[in-house]
Amino acid sequence: MDQLSFQYPTYYLILCFALAIGGGFLLYFKSKSLQDRPEWQRFVLAVLRATTLFLLAILLMNPILKRFINDVKKPQLAIAIDQSASMIQKDSTWIKEFNKSLSKLKDDLSDKYQIDQFQFGAKVSKENLSSGLSKRSNIDEALNTISDQSNPQLLKGVILLSDGIYNSGKNPYYNGLCQTTPIYSLFHGDSIQEKDLVIQRVYHNDIIYSGDKFSTQIDLQGWFANNELLKFKLEKLVNNSWKSIFESSDKINSNSYFITKEVINEANSPGIYKYRAVCTPISGERNIKNNTQYFFIEVLDARKKVLLYALGPHPDLSAIKNALESNKNYQVEIKYAPQNLEKLESYNLVLFHQLPSSGFSIKSILNILNSYQIARFFILGSSTNLSEFNSSQDLLKIIGSGTNPNEAQAIINKVFNNFTFSEFLEKNIITYPPINTPFGNYETDPTANILLYQRIGKIDTKYPLLLFNDKNGIKTGALCGEGIWKWKFNEFVQSNSFNSFFELISKSVQYVSTKEDRRKFKVIVNKNVLSETEELIINAELYNNNYERINTPDVTLNIISSDKNKFDYVIGKKENYYEINIGTLPPGDYRYIAKTNWNDKAQIAEGKFSIIEDDIELNNLVARPDLLRGLSDKSNGKFFFSNQLEALSQLLNSEDRNKPILFQTLDIHQFIDRKWILFLILVLLTCEWFFRRYWGSY
Repeated sequence: MDQLSFQYPTYYLILCFALAIGGGFLLYFKSKSLQDRPEWQRFVLAVLRATTLFLLAILLMNPILKRFINDVKKPQLAIAIDQSASMIQKDSTWIKEFNKSLSKLKDDLSDKYQIDQFQFGAKVSKENLSSGLSKRSNIDEALNTISDQSNPQLLKGVILLSDGIYNSGKNPYYNGLCQTTPIYSLFHGDSIQEKDLVIQRVYHNDIIYSGDKFSTQIDLQGWFANNELLKFKLEKLVNNSWKSIFESSDKINSNSYFITKEVINEANSPGIYKYRAVCTPISGERNIKNNTQYFFIEVLDARKKVLLYALGPHPDLSAIKNALESNKNYQVEIKYAPQNLEKLESYNLVLFHQLPSSGFSIKSILNILNSYQIARFFILGSSTNLSEFNSSQDLLKIIGSGTNPNEAQAIINKVFNNFTFSEFLEKNIITYPPINTPFGNYETDPTANILLYQRIGKIDTKYPLLLFNDKNGIKTGALCGEGIWKWKFNEFVQSNSFNSFFELISKSVQYVSTKEDRRKFKVIVNKNVLSETEELIINAELYNNNYERINTPDVTLNIISSDKNKFDYVIGKKENYYEINIGTLPPGDYRYIAKTNWNDKAQIAEGKFSIIEDDIELNNLVARPDLLRGLSDKSNGKFFFSNQLEALSQLLNSEDRNKPILFQTLDIHQFIDRKWILFLILVLLTCEWFFRRYWGSY
C-alpha cells in the first residue's frame, strides 16, 4: 500500500486547507459581480475553486509516495555436469539411466529450490554440450562461472558430477567457492590404475631460431608394466611422411616406472614443423590414445646478413666482424672494391668502409639498395670522397677536404632514445681513445638521431660522431671516423672483455638493419599454432596514405584447409581496426587470404596457421574420488556416488537452513508524477469555467 509523506511538517496541511477555503469563498461570496446568482451556485463554484487551490498547495509541499515491495525467492542450487571425454571413454551406458535419475532429482527439489544447470569441459555453458566430447576438463572454471552467475545470498549448494580428473585451470580445491558454498560431489568413474604406457608431458620451446640447437624432453610413465619393453621414438613430419630422429628401448623394472628422454635437435630452415612422440603399445594395454603426442615447433629466420664493403683491408673491419659474429643471429661477409657484388637484395645491411672514395663510386650500388630499400651504414675515413658522400645520403653533409683529420673522442647523447644501452657502456665510452674524424663543417639533417657527439681535445662539440635516420622506409647510419679497432682493445685493457664495444656495434647495426613494417594492410593471427580447443582470433589493420589506421572498407577473409575446404568470412569492424573470432577449428594445416579495396587499389594479406589435436583428456583415465571428497569436506558438503541421487535429494530437502528469503525493496515516487492528479486539477478548473459560463457569471 502506498504511503504519502511530505518534505514539510504535516500541520502545513491545515494552513493549506484554510487558505484554499478562504480563497474560494472570498472570491465567490465577496465579489459584487456574483451577488445576483443563487447562493447554492456560488457555493458550488467556491468548492471547485477551493479544491483546486488545495491540490495546488499540496503539490507545492512536494509530497512523495512510498511503497514496500516484498519478493520471496527460493534458495538456489547449481548443478555442474562434467562432459569431458574421460567420463565416457571406458563406458557410456550409464548416461541414459543417470539422466532419468537427474530429471527426478530436479523434480523433487524444484518445490524448494531454484535449480540452474551447467555443463563444463574445456568451457562452461548452460547449453547442453555434446556429451563426452570435450577434450579438456576445467572444474575450477565451472566453479568460477557458478559463482559469477549466482546470487551469493541465494546460492545454497553446488551439485558437482565429475570423475575428479582436471587438466585445465587451477586446482579446484583452492577455489573461493569452497569457502562459502557446500559442494555435493557426485562421483562417476574408475579409480583403478590399469596397465598403461603414458607420454605424460613433452617439454619444448614453441619458437626456435634457425641454426639453433634445441632440447625436447619427454616424460614417459609405465603403470603395471613390469618386465615389459618400453619402445620410444621421436619423429618429424617431412614431405608428408614421418621420419624417425630418435629411438630408444628400455626394460621396465617396476609397476610405477618413470623415465625422461632428452633429444637434442638443430633447427634448420624457417617454417612450422610437426613432431610426434610415440610409445609402442604393449600387450594388455587398453588405452593407447596416450601413447602418442603431437607437437609443433616454429623455426624463425632471425639471422641478418651484413655486408662489409671496404676500400681495402683495415683493422676496423675485423673489429666490427668480431662484434657482430658474437651474436649468432648475424652472418657477416667482407668484400673489397672493386669486387663485384651479387644478390644485394639478400642482405639486410650494407656497411661502406671509406667508400665512396676518389677512385671508386658507389652510386650504382646505392641505386640497387634503394630499389630494395636496404639499409646502409657509412664509416668515414681519410680516403672517403666527402663530395660524393654528401650526395649519396641526406643524413649528414660535411663541408671540408677531409685530408687533415681531427682526433675526437666519443660523448653519449643523453636524450637519444631509439634504443637503450647499459650504464657500463656509458661509463666506458668516454675513456675510449680518440679516432680520426673528417675536418670541416657538419650539417646534420633535422630528422637525424645522434647517439654520439665528438669531443675534440677538451671541447665538447655538437659535431655528430655516430648518427642515424629513417626516411622513406630506408634507414641510414654513419660513423664519422675510422680507428674504432682501438676502442675494442681499450675495452679489453679496462675490463678484460669486449662487452661494451660489442654492445655498441651490435645495437647500432641492429637498429639500422631492422625494417619497420610499413605495409598498408596487415593481418595478424593470435597464434600460429593452436590446439583444437583454442579459439582462433584474427585481427586486421588498414592504413591510409598518412599511415593512420582506418576501417572504412569491408575486409573479406578466406580460410582454406589442407583438404581444400574453404570458409568465407567478413571481418568485423572495431573502433579503427578489424577483428573476428572464428572459434575452434578441426586439427590440420590452414592458410588464409584477406582482401580489401582502398582508393581503387586492392590490398591482399596472406598467411598460414596450424591446429593441433588436443588429446590431453585421454592421457589419464584414472578417476580421482579423493579430489571430489576433498572439495565436499572443505566446503561442508557431502560426497556421493552417481547412483545415490535419491539420498542426495533427501538430504537437500531436509536441510532446514535452506529456506526462502524475503527481499523487501522500497519504491519511492514523487506525487506530482501521478498523471491523474494533474488531470483532476484540469477537470476542476474546466468545471468551474463551464458553470460560470452556463450560469451567466461572465
